[in-house]
Amino acid sequence: MTDAGLTWRSVFGTPLCAAVLTLVTGGASAAPPDPLLTTVFPAGCSAGTTTELTLSGTDLEELRTVQCNADGVAFEFVEANRVRISVPDDAVPGYYDIRAVTSHGISSPRTFVISHQEEFTETEPNSGLPDAQRVPMNAVINGQISESGDADCFRFDAVAGQRVIIDCAARRIDSQLRAVLKVFSDQGRQLAVNRGYFGVDPLIDFEVPADGPYIVQVQDLTSAGGGQHLYRLDISSTPRVLFTRPDIIQYGQSAKVELFGWNLSPGSKTNIAPSGTLQTVTVHLRAPPKPSASGDSSETVYTATSSSPAIAQRPPASAAVSDEFAWHLPHSSAAITFGLTDVPVVVSRAGIHSPESAQNVQVPCIVAGQLAELHQQDWFAFDARRGEVFHIEVIADRLQSPVDPEISVCDETGDRELACFRDEVRNIGGTMCSTSHLDPCGRWVAPVDGRFLINVRNIGGGAARDPRRIYRLSVRREEPGFQLVAVPRRDGFGRVNLRRGGREILDIVALRQRGFSGAIRISADDLPSGVECPDVWLGPDVERGVIVVSADQAADDALGVLRLTGTAEGCDAVSVRSATVVRPDTPQVWSRLTSQTPLAVTGDAPLAVTASAEEILEHHIYGPLQVEHAPGSVLDVAVQIDRRDGDQGAPVRLSAVGLPALIRDETAVIPQGQHRGYISFYLPPSLAPGRYSLAIQAETTVPTPDQKSEQIVAISNAVTFRVKPAAFLIEADRFAPKVVQRGETFQIRYASRRQNGFIGKMHTELAAPGVITNVPGLRSRGETFVGQTDTGSLQIEVNADAPLGHQQFLRLFTVGVVEDEPVFFGSCFVPLEVVE
Repeated sequence: MTDAGLTWRSVFGTPLCAAVLTLVTGGASAAPPDPLLTTVFPAGCSAGTTTELTLSGTDLEELRTVQCNADGVAFEFVEANRVRISVPDDAVPGYYDIRAVTSHGISSPRTFVISHQEEFTETEPNSGLPDAQRVPMNAVINGQISESGDADCFRFDAVAGQRVIIDCAARRIDSQLRAVLKVFSDQGRQLAVNRGYFGVDPLIDFEVPADGPYIVQVQDLTSAGGGQHLYRLDISSTPRVLFTRPDIIQYGQSAKVELFGWNLSPGSKTNIAPSGTLQTVTVHLRAPPKPSASGDSSETVYTATSSSPAIAQRPPASAAVSDEFAWHLPHSSAAITFGLTDVPVVVSRAGIHSPESAQNVQVPCIVAGQLAELHQQDWFAFDARRGEVFHIEVIADRLQSPVDPEISVCDETGDRELACFRDEVRNIGGTMCSTSHLDPCGRWVAPVDGRFLINVRNIGGGAARDPRRIYRLSVRREEPGFQLVAVPRRDGFGRVNLRRGGREILDIVALRQRGFSGAIRISADDLPSGVECPDVWLGPDVERGVIVVSADQAADDALGVLRLTGTAEGCDAVSVRSATVVRPDTPQVWSRLTSQTPLAVTGDAPLAVTASAEEILEHHIYGPLQVEHAPGSVLDVAVQIDRRDGDQGAPVRLSAVGLPALIRDETAVIPQGQHRGYISFYLPPSLAPGRYSLAIQAETTVPTPDQKSEQIVAISNAVTFRVKPAAFLIEADRFAPKVVQRGETFQIRYASRRQNGFIGKMHTELAAPGVITNVPGLRSRGETFVGQTDTGSLQIEVNADAPLGHQQFLRLFTVGVVEDEPVFFGSCFVPLEVVE
């Protein structure tokens, strides 16, 4: 089952059908569990081999198969939590996502690595240096620090002068291990140690001093251990590319690329580079074309393609600002990642460390730079006209580069700083999809015509010299763009298990670029029969929203991939990226991007929630009204609850998800025994006109098979509403009575401010959700404004049997009339409590 070829299909078989039948006929309503995959061991294998994998996690008891996004990979069920994986010879090396498929759906992902090297599994005892397991050179060992204080040792033979790269992948494969690497001579003398090279994952660049055996030791930094402390230890003298310049290429274009790494020189016996330095070689690389675009053909040494789902690293959600592809140098031990852009790429030249030596660049462009020295500064010059708007950004932390950059814009002499941009620490994605990073970015307006300088500098500490400190400097005008990331809201575990008759929701995070503030429409493609995912909108300036997927009661069991596309006026369409939580139990929730969002249809939902914001209101003067919305009005959402077991049910608590930040959240309760209710939201005057979407979340309890109850959360369909420019704004007197007694008569004064040239008649009534004038327990008479009248009052009588307590969502409701036709609507909430 592959990413490229995966289609919607049934994968669950007869056992699932039997389980569903039992659930339905037995009358049980408990929500089915969602499988969670915590480890896959071994966490990788070599292309062209067949390997048995052991899976662990929760709710994996009815394992059916395994799904991986690697092309051509096949699986065979062995027993319980074991499967056999077969990888084709031509599989592209890199990182992939692997998931368990059970009778309850598809699990969270774990990283699985395909290599072109010989692979082994660690065998005990190997905790001490004398017990070191013998392994060959140019091999990968899959291991596990299984208990606290454990250490694993491996002995390999090497030749004097060899450059041996020892790399321990742990966090990169979703492991909890905080690995430490040590190299010893055969006599036990420590020769090298590393505690973190790729973030917290260690690497040792080891120049072999003499022929003979050497020992590598792996252990946890804090002496922790357990089933989730996995690693992949790569001991290699083959070519290894660490990074490149440039590391980003324009779509469909060829580029001369300098590779930095070890053992790169072809034909050399030992491939020695001076200790602590990196070799470089230059190749020509052609980037894949932009989707729906084609590039000119040209001669290249290597051609990259975007057809493989392999990736070379595990990027955070904040890195979803550009497309990328993985590329593998023939005979090398690891793939690398290149970014893709639609603007020209410039490589920084040497010696641009002062204003006088600034490198001229043409806007727009992306500069591939390098701050190898600790306090190095790079200077770039560009021309601008007065009033031109530029968006200037450095990407480094998001590349996992060990540089801490800062940007200044200066006058042409470099003496006067005009702007300074620092870290972007704002997180719009929340705990499950963090978008904060330590890269500077900002918007700058040219004050006059002229030549200006950009200064990029490293302000962090660390080694005096580190060639890995690469960066991308993006200098562009205010050209709109955006990227989207989706993460399932239920638990964040990067998959959607959809129950028949139910719905699931995904949070959508919009990374708006270069001043883009317009509305974004999100659509789903290639859904199976019985599954729906209506379009939703992120309104102007909205950075977070939701999309809702539902399955009707007759939908077949199916497994596939949820593919979402975002479109906006003036921007290219983008594919929505996927994200998952890796470790929710760490002090800072650990999440990353994934290759896809799988979706499974299986089981039945105990509760169905249907929401509508398009109810027809009966007005005693104007008849049936289809209310339209404007800033300064109220959005009423009618909610219907349908329980599959037919039980009268417990109370249902309602709230909103995906609510734009400017709209205040509200809550409501549908009382026990009732199946219908309302939740309402005030649309503030500052809300920009446009389309917006939200969904309603319902929380209640349902019976379980053991005659107990279980709390569940159900989601409604997406509710999309359009906000049009306001014709008037209604405001109630803030000093109006807020607590009244049964039998009392009181007045509410109010004002109506006309806007946008409206001069028509306005009629105001007391209203509640779904009701105009005839509000239960309250009697009032409406009032009409004509001409330029803009203040008035409503007299309200409180009946002797009026409901006690807070009158939720009570409001003044105004109809604006044009040529005797009701056209405009406005509302404001009225806080009121009725007491004895």
